[in-house]
Amino acid sequence: MLDESKKTFWDWGFFEIDTNGRLIHVSQQLCEHFNLESSQLTHFNQMLKETSLQKIGIAANSEAIVFGVLNNIPCLLKVFLCSQKGFICQVILKYEESYRQELLSLLNNNEQQKRRKVKRKQRPLSHSYTFEQINGTSSAIEQIKELAARVSRGSSTVLLTGESGTGKELFAQAIHDLSPRREGPFIPINCASIPESLFESELFGYEAGAFSGAGKDGKPGKIELAQNGTLFLDEISELPFITQGKFLRVLQEREIERLGGTGRKRVDIRIIAATNRDLMTLVQEGKFRQDLFYRLLVFELKIPPLRDRKEDILLLADQFIDDFNDEFGLNVKEIDPLLKDWMLNYDWPGNVRELKSFIERGMNIVEGGTLTLDDFFLPYANFPIYQKPQMKELLSLEEEVTNAEISAIERALEETNGDKTLAAEKLNIHLASLYRKMSKYNLK
Repeated sequence: MLDESKKTFWDWGFFEIDTNGRLIHVSQQLCEHFNLESSQLTHFNQMLKETSLQKIGIAANSEAIVFGVLNNIPCLLKVFLCSQKGFICQVILKYEESYRQELLSLLNNNEQQKRRKVKRKQRPLSHSYTFEQINGTSSAIEQIKELAARVSRGSSTVLLTGESGTGKELFAQAIHDLSPRREGPFIPINCASIPESLFESELFGYEAGAFSGAGKDGKPGKIELAQNGTLFLDEISELPFITQGKFLRVLQEREIERLGGTGRKRVDIRIIAATNRDLMTLVQEGKFRQDLFYRLLVFELKIPPLRDRKEDILLLADQFIDDFNDEFGLNVKEIDPLLKDWMLNYDWPGNVRELKSFIERGMNIVEGGTLTLDDFFLPYANFPIYQKPQMKELLSLEEEVTNAEISAIERALEETNGDKTLAAEKLNIHLASLYRKMSKYNLK
């Protein structure tokens, strides 16, 4: 019989069947609400249509919901296993005309969410990210997002700096998406991926017959293609030195001349550049033009590395798990605490890109609903850049407490730049107690 914990707020009744579908019990409420005579029923399919015993059996393993028509009335039933002898089917929703509009509203809302999700997935890759899609709640990422949003409003050149994998192109796309040029094209070009001999033709385009093998109709360059939009130059430090001078003219004059051409064309574009190298050092080494550097340095946005925004690590990991759940058809719901601790203590030199690859690796191995250390540190698949944490030898309780106190005091003093009064406040102890413990443990 159904226990009290499995009753719903509105009780339309339930019935119990064995594994062959034979009726064991039909509740009085079910008979009253659906106009049934239990004495005349022997099998569930005499009263329930549009479902099957197989579907009921599958639903029972996860206490899922099935649709059925009970004595000509559409309804939803929650299915429970019953001591391995059969199933209990409890009516949790009975269709009635009085709340037809509410059911339609629910379905419409669900369809709208599906359409929004599909639309997000189908957005052109050229500028598919907004600031809302750049996940993070740390003060470091929130501050840079706020600055980037303010810069978006104009057309000034922006230089994005930061380590590889921090998401510089995502920021470039988001700036474009929020700018007055959002309806125009977003044209990315990776300066490190184009051979030096082809760079000028790719950037500036060429006229027919400009060189051997040139197309008979000529070809517009990336700068022309970005007209009324945004040109994103990734890894601009790799721009060939001779091309830097020609590109500087574009920044200054907003004009281009195709290879083999005789006339100039006005261009109305915004420039966003990105680099993971120190351009000033390259200038001092004579590898990057100083005048171009200062033309790019109108507004610099430095994207923080992941190790400086550790509060975002687990948030981003959850996002990637959701993405790979959809892609791989999995249902991973959580990260094991030991794995969380490892992730929070790892420096992530490859930043967000490395974190995403790391999660993808585990999602290819995981079994069940929890990601664990064992999904990453397999004995027969050695990845030398990652080291499985070793459990430290357990010390006596007194020694463990001593080490914990020393660690907490040192951290508090570091965070307060040695201010003992503030450190005591952080530790929630009296200043005199802090002095005693520092003396006891010989801390300076």
